[in-house]
Amino acid sequence: MQTAKLWAVIAIGATLTIIGDIYLKRSNGLDRLFDLVLGVCFYTLGCIPVVFAFKKTDFSPVFIVWEALTIVMAIGIGRVIFGEALTPNRLLAVALAISALILSAR
Repeated sequence: MQTAKLWAVIAIGATLTIIGDIYLKRSNGLDRLFDLVLGVCFYTLGCIPVVFAFKKTDFSPVFIVWEALTIVMAIGIGRVIFGEALTPNRLLAVALAISALILSAR
């Protein structure tokens, strides 16, 4: 699988799990069962593209890209959707996630 396609497949999986996380957050534990079920469904769907990525390449590149994307997306979505603070530690987490991508590509 070409690098760009591999990244796209991983990005789709990461996006689906982030959507699942949004619904899990909205479920408020077990208070909103419909959101809980949607969250679990999206989380499960997010694993499917990653299975195909694992089939085509080593574990570590897939996992590093997956984690870096989810860190960046989670912090951005936390800020935009949930109004969470964009603290220096969270900005550092984004910088470190991007650094991990750059360093692992070498």
